[in-house]
Amino acid sequence: MQDLITELGLEALSPEQQERVVEELNMRVGEAMIGNLSEEQVREYEAIINGDQAVITSWLENNDPEYKDTVAYQQLAVGYETDPDKVPADKVYASMAWIEKNNPNLAETVSGIKSDIKANLDQFA
Repeated sequence: MQDLITELGLEALSPEQQERVVEELNMRVGEAMIGNLSEEQVREYEAIINGDQAVITSWLENNDPEYKDTVAYQQLAVGYETDPDKVPADKVYASMAWIEKNNPNLAETVSGIKSDIKANLDQFA
């Protein structure tokens, strides 16, 4: 989180103000992400992040059948066998891949939201 605080130029704000800015960023990104989705897409994403294994498996098989061969998945899977409390790699990978597929311009959107927040930091002081 410190990287985000630095990126947004929040160092001079109090911890409470920093928290409000980060919450605002999260809220705006969430609204932007969900705003262009159908109800079916929202339900599918909710099922993935809530760990519905049938939905996760089906989505991965239909959208990225070779996912276990990706570097991203393999990095997420490291240590899972020895740490049963770790969030399953397929769930994390599916949620990231789903976002990338259904929100292809999300990085640009987040960048724009960050710029807007930086330009309006006085609202949080």
